[in-house]
Amino acid sequence: MRKISAKAKRIHKDAILIDGHNDHLILKVEENKPLDFMTVNRRYHSDGTRLLAGGVTASMFMVDGHFLDRSVSLIEKTHREIEAHSDKLMLVTKTSHILKAKRTGRLGIIMSWESGRAARHDLDLLRAAYRLGLRCSTITHNEGGTTEYLSFGLQGTPSPCRYCELSDRDTFRRMSLGLTDFGKAAVKEMNALGILVDIAHANDAAIDDIFKLTTKPVISSHGGAFALCPHSRCSTDEQIEAIAASGGLLSVILFGKFIAKPPKRGSVKVVVDHIEYVAELVGIQHVGIGTDFDGLMPGQWPVIRSADELPRITDEMVRRGFSEADIRKVWGENYLRVFKATIG
Repeated sequence: MRKISAKAKRIHKDAILIDGHNDHLILKVEENKPLDFMTVNRRYHSDGTRLLAGGVTASMFMVDGHFLDRSVSLIEKTHREIEAHSDKLMLVTKTSHILKAKRTGRLGIIMSWESGRAARHDLDLLRAAYRLGLRCSTITHNEGGTTEYLSFGLQGTPSPCRYCELSDRDTFRRMSLGLTDFGKAAVKEMNALGILVDIAHANDAAIDDIFKLTTKPVISSHGGAFALCPHSRCSTDEQIEAIAASGGLLSVILFGKFIAKPPKRGSVKVVVDHIEYVAELVGIQHVGIGTDFDGLMPGQWPVIRSADELPRITDEMVRRGFSEADIRKVWGENYLRVFKATIG
């Protein structure tokens, strides 16, 4: 592993770092284990201790979104964990809290849903989740349709999740049902409440619908550029341009599958390739980083295996000639701008 330069260490330490997506909390719940968030266990990619060591100021943590009961339970568990470690953690419900987290050396917890099924087609449940601290949500975690399990979906058909050609994307779009009536209402209500709309995992027809409806910036919290990795989870140039037009950003994921098609392999260099691509296409102000730590299948590892190694990304950007100002934008200032325009 290349030694981190002194310049990269300084920039990384001084910058505000905001991670667009982390699945650590929901993984612990799925494993029926206590959150135990500050304890280091290297079978996971992250924990509060290593995120702080890696320089993270705030992260959007997935607190379910599929099931109402599990979502509420995890939100409560997260509040208790924050209270138990108030010297190290703090809840983020508005942009100024992120600045406070940086100032006080704590990790900001931003609660996010990955799917809107937990709202059960009831806007009051979405409003209640907001009162409990929810500040970001995708509309789906690939699901969609009207089967019993998917009966509360926000998009009409599931999202494809595979490598494909650009022409296939047009076929997917024509064959897919976009936002349901409730999905459209939910996007409007998220805009009104101050819940950030996340297009990650949505099908292309639903993404089109979101951009027709939203009046606030939109993000892709953990994705990549389709031009560099032809996977349906990645955003096409047209979609990246729509994200930028909304004032939002695309957060580059650290999961190799979504940034490099085999036999090519994902790496820190490939992550920065995606950052450069988005920056050249729509501007450096529309790109960020969404690690997806602890969101992979068992036995799979991100290109950075542990949260305390995040300075490697900064070092690669320094090596490529990114200015300090641009590195700060990628790591957190872009998200601060988006948060100010959405959650307040």
